[in-house]
Amino acid sequence: MKNQGYLMVIPTLFFAGLLLVTVVWNVWLSFLNSSILVHKPKFVGLATYQYLFSQYFFKISTTHTIIFTIGLVAIGNVLGLLFAGLLYFIPNNVQRSLYLSIFIYPLAIASSTSALIWEWLLNPTIGVDWLLKLLHLPAPYWLGTSNMTLISMIMIEVWAYTGLATLFYLASFMNVDKTVVEAARLDKAGGLKILFKILIPNSMNGFIISTALLFLFSFRIFTIPFVLGGSATSPTLMTYVMYVYNLFISEYFSASAAMAVIVTIIAAAVILPFAIFGLMKWVFKR
Repeated sequence: MKNQGYLMVIPTLFFAGLLLVTVVWNVWLSFLNSSILVHKPKFVGLATYQYLFSQYFFKISTTHTIIFTIGLVAIGNVLGLLFAGLLYFIPNNVQRSLYLSIFIYPLAIASSTSALIWEWLLNPTIGVDWLLKLLHLPAPYWLGTSNMTLISMIMIEVWAYTGLATLFYLASFMNVDKTVVEAARLDKAGGLKILFKILIPNSMNGFIISTALLFLFSFRIFTIPFVLGGSATSPTLMTYVMYVYNLFISEYFSASAAMAVIVTIIAAAVILPFAIFGLMKWVFKR
């Protein structure tokens, strides 16, 4: 049994080592001045990072990434809790599974397909605006201004990933001691009271997993803004990962590597505390 355990660890160690080598190589490359115009890259220290911090696209990609991430994490968690609460109180397991599949269905659609569908829906001549004008209602022209484009992007993210939060919160609710819920019902507690007084306070594990995954999905988002913006250079939808790609196709390799290092550091700084807390709570029981 011990030998089998060692064998199962080998693939994990291999890919972890490969990832570590890639990260270290990126860090080293970010300290050089490597680009298509430089034949023999030289060590320049933090000069590449200083260059990045002074760039307009870095500033707007930072702003957009923060807005998209906070928007999805906040709205996704709130809606996930509410949807999971609604599903929890459905007495029939078959019906609950059916409704849950509707919530998580957007996760089964490719990001490029989702973006294309929403691009059609938000088209002012054939989409939602056309219908609103037909009903003599205000048409916001979703992708026409910078602010409305950001709002539209958050709306698409919420539609695509809220089902994930719903799934994990529902799993947390189903693990709550049923005797406590039944006792509350005998005391004539309503659904909202059970939700906010019993289920939500006992769903920390769902909150940890949901928040971590929503953060990762939003922080590394690329395909949806790429399709909506029509390229990786759209200033209204530029994100961190799009900026990494933009620098790479511009053949400024050191700047692309430096941007990748920044993304990695931020992601690790946010996710590692969640992972450590989860390990301490569920594995080591502390």
